[in-house]
Amino acid sequence: MPKLKLQSAQQTANALTAVTDQLYEELRQSTLKHWLDDEKAAKKIDEKVHAWAYQAKSSLDQQHPYQAVQQQLEAWLEKKAVSGIELELMQQQFQDFQQGLGIPVLGGVWQFQQNAVQSKTALHLQFQLLQEKWQRKLTEAVAQWEFEQLALQRDAFLDEIKDFLAALQKMAKHKDAFGADTGIFIDYSKGQLTEQDVQQFEMWSNYLAQDKALQKLCQIMGSAEPSKYKRKPLAVNPVQAQQALPDQRAFEEITGIHLSQHLNLALPSELALLSDPDLQILFDLKYLESNLLGFHLQGEQSGRVIDDPRRTRKMRGEKGPMILCLDTSGSMHGQPELIAKAISLYLAMQAMKSKRPMHIINFSTNLTALELQQGDALDDVIHFLSQSFHGGTDIVPAMQHAADMLRQPNFSHADVLVISDFIMGGLPPELMEGIEQLQQQGVGFYAAAIGNFRIDHLNDALFDHQWVYQANTGKVEQLN
Repeated sequence: MPKLKLQSAQQTANALTAVTDQLYEELRQSTLKHWLDDEKAAKKIDEKVHAWAYQAKSSLDQQHPYQAVQQQLEAWLEKKAVSGIELELMQQQFQDFQQGLGIPVLGGVWQFQQNAVQSKTALHLQFQLLQEKWQRKLTEAVAQWEFEQLALQRDAFLDEIKDFLAALQKMAKHKDAFGADTGIFIDYSKGQLTEQDVQQFEMWSNYLAQDKALQKLCQIMGSAEPSKYKRKPLAVNPVQAQQALPDQRAFEEITGIHLSQHLNLALPSELALLSDPDLQILFDLKYLESNLLGFHLQGEQSGRVIDDPRRTRKMRGEKGPMILCLDTSGSMHGQPELIAKAISLYLAMQAMKSKRPMHIINFSTNLTALELQQGDALDDVIHFLSQSFHGGTDIVPAMQHAADMLRQPNFSHADVLVISDFIMGGLPPELMEGIEQLQQQGVGFYAAAIGNFRIDHLNDALFDHQWVYQANTGKVEQLN
């Protein structure tokens, strides 16, 4: 006979409903209950609950702990009849199952008296009753196991939800520092932030909130409006290419059908209206209104198209992708690194808010990178910014990586921003030549120096605009 199905879909659905109702009730009784009234937060919680319920159901579909007992029962259900000795064995197996559940066994209820004379009818009836009772007890045991498993998973999930809401509450206090609303913390959070991550976030946020000059610098760099600043003159050679351009005056080739007043190009179906006296008036009206369907003809002529890459960039929109190079070398350790990461966090949040692709490069002598695309989370940014190298400073690999990214379609019109103390050497001539070519194509290179000095030791041709954040005075200076 087919295998027993003791876990019905309706039974599991009812158990899940009961457990989720308990979960929401506990949230309503907690100090975080106000988040249930926030539209976005409530929606995020619902999404998490639905995902958890699906995962919980999948785990319940796995084997329950009574597989061996179920196999014993299935073996007895396959039998049409049993002997007295077999019935006694069946009774013993059922009693062992009950003892395993902690149910006391009442002696004499199912005891089979071997010395008694039993008719086949009485033996078969006793066999059927035992089958039914065993199946009922097993179904109840599996249902109880399901509910207990869901309750255990619910408790763990409830702790996860509370941690998520507690982190959200702490982070939402700093929304003004980032010029964002609470929604950005909800929309771009996976709910996987640790207590240490939240502390890092609060540290960077507090620094931003307390320093108005730093906030202004963040807004300038995050505005992505290069047209506000005068760009250095570049020797741009406009691209000229021979192309075949459409010529509406040259009737050389049929390219489609359009409405017109040209009788010589009218479709035969339109001219057929003239053959019917009753439809001639319709033809006249369509002619007067230039609504005759006719062939559309045009030709081509050779022409030269002039394309200025910088004009192409402007047409693409001012807010394009961004490549951020963050220096976490040993010389940045302490306050400069804290400032640099606060700026980076601000720019990353603005990029996510405006759905702007962003590539972050964390560099010292080595580098790691994080590419932010749609669907990425604030959790990933905070985890990434928590990393530091604290080694020597070598900007060459970072700038080479940025140049390589600029040759990819998604970042071909990106702006490049370097945040560093710029205690480093210059760039090799071949890399500078490649960067100058990218600048001629409209790429903007910007620098934010954290420290009490200028960055004159770097090649002046590298950056279009340079800002210095004076750490000792908390002032921002823009260099020409």
